[in-house]
Formats: sequence, structure tokens, C-alpha cells
Amino acid sequence: MVDINLILAEHQTLETERLILRKLQLEDATEMFNYASNPEVVRYTSFEPHDSVETTKSTIANFFLPDGLNHWGIIEKTSGQLIGEIFLNIIKEKIVEFGWILNQNSWGKGYMPEAARCLFKLCFNELGIEVIQAEHLTENSKSGRVMEKLGMKHLGKVYSYFPKFKQPILTDYWAITKNEYTLLH
Repeated sequence: MVDINLILAEHQTLETERLILRKLQLEDATEMFNYASNPEVVRYTSFEPHDSVETTKSTIANFFLPDGLNHWGIIEKTSGQLIGEIFLNIIKEKIVEFGWILNQNSWGKGYMPEAARCLFKLCFNELGIEVIQAEHLTENSKSGRVMEKLGMKHLGKVYSYFPKFKQPILTDYWAITKNEYTLLH
């Protein structure tokens, strides 16, 4: 049996051609605040824009650090800047969900598919995962395009409830199986 937590702990840092994925640190607060405070960046997330670096520090300390095995900061290699984060949530045995947030200045450069492919490889080749799934607010078509680029299949739409929006919001669901991934790679 695969010890998922052990493997995630052994992968503190992952690397792609243009990116370094590494575990988030409290020292990332200022760079994270740069995008977490941008209303356009957090428009489709479950949280409100951060109002201060202290809010970002608190988020890192109370959310990212305790659940640190599943979250990576995305560092752009040439600048050394934190441009976003990507995460995995273990849903049940052999199924994970992934999600991300990216600095608006980095949109449209192919960084998110690049970072996600790195995590897909880890999930399917080392963690023994059989299904990776993701969701996005239907209104956020850019996220859907990322999922298409990753070879994920659109499974349909359902209403989800996020306290931030105070009403049900239509959400698109996507998934890819290990077999589908293997055929693409």
C-alpha cells in the first residue's frame, strides 16, 4: 500500500521547465498578498480579497502550514517570485481534487497547465491515484480551458454553495483517470 503522506512529505519541491513548486512558508506572505488582495484574482475563489499582509500571514499559518503536505507555492524560475499556489485534496482512496490560484500578471502564459502536469505525474506515477478531479465556477471559463489543456473530461454542471457568494452558484466538474492520462503521455 502506498503511504501518500510520506510521498508528499518527500516531495517538498517539484520542478518544471519554468517553475519550481515548493511548500509555502510564512515568508511568502508579501508575495501572496500581491495576488490574494486582487479582487479580479479572487473573484472565483471561496475567499474574499485579503485586506492586509497580516490577513495573508494568518491564512498561511492557519490554512497552508497545517495542511502543508498538499499545497505548493508556484515560483517562476527567472524572477524567483511566488506567482500562485496549487493544491491537492484527497477526496477518498485513489481520488484527489486539485485547484489553484495564480497572480493576474501570470495569466495566459501557460504556467498553470505546466504546474498541474507536474502534479498529475506525481499523482499517477507515485501516489497510486486513479482519478484526478477539479471544479470551477461555470462563469470562470479560463479555468475550464486549463482543464481541457490537461486532457480532463467535462463531466457536467451542478450547483454548489459558497458562503462568500451567499447563493448557489453553477459549477463545472472535470476529471481524468490514470488510464486516460497514460494514453496522453
